[in-house]
Amino acid sequence: MPFRHAMILLIVLGISCSLAAVCSSLPASRYEKSANLNGIPLKFAATHFPPHNILTLMPNGNYTDIGSTPLYFAWLAEKLNFTISYDYLPNEITKSQYGNLGDIALVLKVVQDKKFDRSSRFIIASSERMKTTDFAIFMWAESLAMVVPLPGEEHRIFAFVHPFQSTVWLLIFIAGFIMVVLMALFSEIYCNFFLSPETSVCIARKCTINGWFTYYLMYIINTMTNQGNAIPLRRLSFRILVGVWILVATVLVNSYSGTVISYLTIPNMKPPINTFEDLVASEDVELIILADTMTKKQILEATRGAQKILGDDIRAHPDRILNSIEEATVRLKTERYAFGNSQSFSNSFIASQFQENGKCRFKTSDPYSMTMFYSMPLQKNSKYTPIFKYALMELWETGLPEYWVKNSMPRAPKCFEKTKLRRTAIPKPIGLDDLAGAFFILGVGVGLATFFFLVENMIRFISLAKSTATQNNRI
Repeated sequence: MPFRHAMILLIVLGISCSLAAVCSSLPASRYEKSANLNGIPLKFAATHFPPHNILTLMPNGNYTDIGSTPLYFAWLAEKLNFTISYDYLPNEITKSQYGNLGDIALVLKVVQDKKFDRSSRFIIASSERMKTTDFAIFMWAESLAMVVPLPGEEHRIFAFVHPFQSTVWLLIFIAGFIMVVLMALFSEIYCNFFLSPETSVCIARKCTINGWFTYYLMYIINTMTNQGNAIPLRRLSFRILVGVWILVATVLVNSYSGTVISYLTIPNMKPPINTFEDLVASEDVELIILADTMTKKQILEATRGAQKILGDDIRAHPDRILNSIEEATVRLKTERYAFGNSQSFSNSFIASQFQENGKCRFKTSDPYSMTMFYSMPLQKNSKYTPIFKYALMELWETGLPEYWVKNSMPRAPKCFEKTKLRRTAIPKPIGLDDLAGAFFILGVGVGLATFFFLVENMIRFISLAKSTATQNNRI
């Protein structure tokens, strides 16, 4: 009984302590969730960052912000009862005090130095930044991606060579040259050892290796252009050699003529840029990055692969590290750069360019990071941090932030349509694997022709030796 009583007493004490802890925490939580800031004025730093902060300079020198972030703070100001004022950075004062800092570094610096209560530009909260700045709960989450120019059409001036890959063209020229040399060599030997130099064939070609070479070069060209030509010699080895070439030429000519029409009539687009590897392979597009961002850290700290190559290129061209979104926008419009940032920025830029030019000139690449969380920076150890955390959590649960961000983007559905898969075959260059059989037949034919050529010469020399021996015996 005493043991049972002791257990019951311990359980009662435990429940009492838990209830006391809960009760002690209720007032603070209730205060944080239903805080009233009594109309205090709060000063926010703002920078241009579409679609979250879309700043436009008005003729009177003031700025308007029509992005999604002002809607967040209008909701917060009404809920928490405070007034808000914005200073748009950078300005002459911040330039004189902090120099030419990038937008993100400048925002963090002015909040850290308590010149502003907080920032309206939401920033990714890294461990280094949290040492000097408080961050409320995230208000936006998405991956990072590049905005890149849409692939243009390749030059059509050399479209006639596209049906065959370069290795096929090289092998065709090598095979044609070998055929010309063999045919000229066979003919020269025939004229000197098998035929009388006075015959019409030898007289016509003057029985010189150069004459045969020129004649058979024209013959090879004629067969490759579906013209054809006469062959003056009728030896078995020569017929085998010419026969396999005609067979291979038929395959090559029909393969080429059946594909070249597609390459001359259907635009051949350059490869799209979807990854860092594609960007490295591109000869026309270069990477630009924003200072003090996760993209810059990721690229410049890479030790291998495509990101290492891009990092080395950035270090060789430091002017591609930009301080503001405005600078990036100016360069992107030239269609010579790719820029890594949030997917929402990429989509907003693409849509704004469509509304400006009426054409889809850019696309968003595949994501190159995991989901990133954007939070509001506040002064370190600020008494308002828990209040804004709870208020922003409640705002996030309403689903309004996602709606506001999408509603702040320009409309350009044409630029974001999913590409439909073709139901017809897409023309592609004919590769060496496709024509391996034809070249194999050519190789076998050349081998057989050479074999019969050697047999014919052996028979010829044996016959000459026997006739010479017979004449000697008669003498």
